[in-house]
Amino acid sequence: MFFKSSYLGIDIRADNIRVAHLVKRGNKNIIKGLYEIENPLGTTVFKTQQEQFAIKQVLAEIKQRLSSNSVVIGVSSNYAAFRYVNFPLLNKKELKEAIFWEMQEFDTIFSDEYISDYEILEEQKNICRVLLVAVPKNLIMTYTKILTEAGFNIRAIDVYPLANARVLKTEKKTDVSAIIDLGVTHSEITIVENGILILNRNLDFPSNISFENFLQEISRIFNFYFLQSKKSPIDKIILLGKNSALKEVFRNYFKIDTYLGNELECNFIVENHSNIENPMDFFSAIGFGLRG
Repeated sequence: MFFKSSYLGIDIRADNIRVAHLVKRGNKNIIKGLYEIENPLGTTVFKTQQEQFAIKQVLAEIKQRLSSNSVVIGVSSNYAAFRYVNFPLLNKKELKEAIFWEMQEFDTIFSDEYISDYEILEEQKNICRVLLVAVPKNLIMTYTKILTEAGFNIRAIDVYPLANARVLKTEKKTDVSAIIDLGVTHSEITIVENGILILNRNLDFPSNISFENFLQEISRIFNFYFLQSKKSPIDKIILLGKNSALKEVFRNYFKIDTYLGNELECNFIVENHSNIENPMDFFSAIGFGLRG
């Protein structure tokens, strides 16, 4: 049977690594396999030779389990800088030039070399919304080296807000969703409207702040969205990460319907997911795979 393309989406977290194997058959996205393995290092940044060798061994095991060589991997938003910029509608050449000059603002954020990229989020009647992203160059080079030595072909290095929004867009979700990814060291709040990324913010979770202040910070982000968008309020909260006990806390505090990622309906065609109860447990990994 002919497969147009085949990609692995790799979601590296401090506690575990989740991988989704996606193929595209015509206009359909098919999940061919899912795999989860413990991250033995407890970090997503691999500075020493020993750490790089250890994570390379884990990636080599993933490569044996899932057949595709092409990968899309995510960089933690804790190490990325984001800017949302509105441009008037321009031709392609003018837009690239305008983006180039806006990218120079990252010089004030990074003291060392960085790599930048952009994605056009939406084009309206008179405005083009663009997301600008920058990541330290040494981090990208380390990821590239590890993946290449593990035998992978790198299709793209992506960021989590875009990957998570991509899942909702592919699933044709038309409401306003706040995705709260509760990580080990930090959490990320991403607001998606009609499948389009609107904004994202990172917060400590919560080691340096109290949990009450953590909820208040999220509330401020929600209020900022409402004031900026002048549209409908947030319809639902989606919790990612292994903090399912907090579901009712979020529901009661914000008075918004709250769901765990694995409670969402999965409309993807799933051909093999072994003992995985719900493919949406691999929310971000699927989003990376969809980038392929």
